[in-house]
Amino acid sequence: LAGIQEASSAERKSATKNPWQEYNYLQRGNVAEYNNLMEVLYSLKEKGTGNSSLLAEPRSALIRLNQQANQLAFDSVFLQIKHQLCLVSKMETHGAAGIGESYTEDLPTFSLSPQEYITNIGQYLMSLPLHLEPFVTQEDSALEMALHAGKLPFPPEQGDDIPELDNTADYWLGSIARATMQTYCDAILLIPQLTPRFTKQLATDIDYLSNVMDALGLQPSRTLQHIVALLRAKPEDYRQTAKLLPRRLASTIAALRSIDY
Repeated sequence: LAGIQEASSAERKSATKNPWQEYNYLQRGNVAEYNNLMEVLYSLKEKGTGNSSLLAEPRSALIRLNQQANQLAFDSVFLQIKHQLCLVSKMETHGAAGIGESYTEDLPTFSLSPQEYITNIGQYLMSLPLHLEPFVTQEDSALEMALHAGKLPFPPEQGDDIPELDNTADYWLGSIARATMQTYCDAILLIPQLTPRFTKQLATDIDYLSNVMDALGLQPSRTLQHIVALLRAKPEDYRQTAKLLPRRLASTIAALRSIDY
C-alpha cells in the first residue's frame, strides 16, 4: 500500500515505468475508489489511526455476533431453571385442595422442607461452577476475549461489591444467580393467592435458595429478602414490617396474603 501511495512521486524521479502504475487495476477500474484509498493512506501516514478504524463495520458485526452467542449460551444454561420457576405461580392453585389439606395454619416453620422445584434449582446452581471451570482454565485467548467482550443480562445491583467481574466463571455464575432470583420474585408475585400454609412453605423455599446463594459466595437480591420478610411477618405486625420496605411490593404481598394493609 505504501508503494501505491508513493508511486506518483517516484514516477516523476524515474524515467523507467513504475510497475505499481503499470498494473494499478484499481486506478484504471475505479478512480474514485483509488483516490479514497490514497486519502486513507495519507491520513494514516501523517496523522495515525486516531479514533477511526479501517474495519469499523466488520468489527461492529463481530461484536453483535459475539453478543448473540453469549445470549444464546446464557439462555441455554438458564432454560432448566426457568422451566422450574414457571411452576411456582401455578403451585398453590393446584396444591391447595390436595397436599395442602394435610397442613395446618399453625404448623411450625422448622417442620417444613423445601419443595422439589427449589431443590432442583439449588442442585443445578451448585453444579454450575464445575461446568464453567473448563472455559476459564484452558488457555484460549480468543475464547477469553469473547467471554469478556460479551455482556450478560441481569447485571449486579448498584452498590453491590462485584469482584466477580475479575473472573469470567464468577461473572457468569453471578448473572445466572441474579436471573434466578429475579425470575423467582416475578413468579411469586404472579401467584393468585397465598394461604397461611403456603406462605410458610414459600418462605422455607426462599430460605433454601438463600442458603444456596451463600454457599456460592453470592448475596440474595434485595427484592427476595424483602419478599421473605413480608411473608414471615405476622398479620398484626405486617404494617410495622412493611414500613421500611418498598410500598408497592408490600401492597402486592399484602393482597396475596389477604391482609388489610
